[in-house]
Amino acid sequence: MFTLINADADDDDAEITDPQEIAELFAAIAAVAIEAIGPDQARELFDAVVEQEGREPN
Repeated sequence: MFTLINADADDDDAEITDPQEIAELFAAIAAVAIEAIGPDQARELFDAVVEQEGREPN
């Protein structure tokens, strides 16, 4: 489990809880990953993250 922190908020510990903001954040992350490593490798990366199901990485 992780917490998303809203860097634009006045409160330093403001969490991002709005589903639209969370979707926009992940879309931006995906766009950068696709541009940087290509769609196939980005897909493998995101599939691996989903498979973690909140477990700590080795």
